[in-house]
Amino acid sequence: MAGVGVSGISQGWWVLFAFISAAAFVVALIRPARLAGLVDHPAGRKKHAAPTVLVGGVAIFLSVLLTTYLAGLLEDQSTSLLIAMLIVVGIGLADDAHEIGYRSKFFAQLIAGLLIVSGTTVHVMHLGDIFGFGDFPLDKWSYLITVIAIIGLMNAINMIDGLDGLAGTQVLVSLAFFALVALSAGDGRLGLELLIVCGAIAGFLVFNLRSPWLKRALVFLGDTGGLLLGLLLAWFSIRLAGAETAPLRPMTAVWILAVPLADMGAVMLRRMLQHKSPFHPDRQHLHYVYLDAGFSVNQVVFLMGAMSVACSVLALACEAHGVPEYVMFGAFIGLLLVYGKLLACPKIVARLAKNRIPVVKVPDSGL
Repeated sequence: MAGVGVSGISQGWWVLFAFISAAAFVVALIRPARLAGLVDHPAGRKKHAAPTVLVGGVAIFLSVLLTTYLAGLLEDQSTSLLIAMLIVVGIGLADDAHEIGYRSKFFAQLIAGLLIVSGTTVHVMHLGDIFGFGDFPLDKWSYLITVIAIIGLMNAINMIDGLDGLAGTQVLVSLAFFALVALSAGDGRLGLELLIVCGAIAGFLVFNLRSPWLKRALVFLGDTGGLLLGLLLAWFSIRLAGAETAPLRPMTAVWILAVPLADMGAVMLRRMLQHKSPFHPDRQHLHYVYLDAGFSVNQVVFLMGAMSVACSVLALACEAHGVPEYVMFGAFIGLLLVYGKLLACPKIVARLAKNRIPVVKVPDSGL
């Protein structure tokens, strides 16, 4: 069974199965979610049109678990990952139902991260040559940095989940590029694992991404989905770039994840400068700046997705041409500063964007 799924034809079938099963789980979970109260109601900064069920994360989780099991892709260290996934799904469901607060969520994220570092070989072993003096080994700090990376990515995806289809497309872009790297490196097994998650996300996006036949999202990821996808992003990015010999350099992986990481870093820094909790929810994210400037939800999702694709293409180009990691590190710090400056000057962002993309006004009830 372990050999199933590495050929191109088998990969395609398993990805299609993940897509169909995720869509089926979404449909099957809608009614139970309403009965259980897993519904996001419009209030405060949440301006979506109608109460929306929060089953996207659960559907993706079930689809990925079922597909990887049937494809024979579960292995010994997957047990620790599975337990970590169950923890974040559990705490996400509790938060979606009752809004339990960031401290409880942070504790669950910490436990999930500790499970990964203690029960698997997926660790960040070095940071690459980010200072120009050779590779920066982490040695005894490897566990700590790995846990920080896992928690950071979980929060990054959870925080960017503000518009229909946004978080799903961001994660889909990053995982698709990671799959390309894995397959190019000859690791068909890892490539298939990544493509299966991509298929599951795509199955969810059918019900979450606006289209001519879907005027608003029928389901949301919820905290369950944001935390789960962040955990999976961390798992795969560390597998691809964390080891001393890996297909990617660490800074290349960071650039593939640049948009959600920059958004989290810039927003949290602004909140702290405003003497607020870095976890305090607000509308200071770049996607809200675009939305408040008059762009439609789909235009914002496209813009942010295009930014992610551009950063990923740039990252792989730098990897292929051997651009020094300290240059990429410095450029990423510059990106963070520019991102933060744009958030501080939303009128400039709106003016620059309007000069390049036709504005489509949408009523507030359509959010």
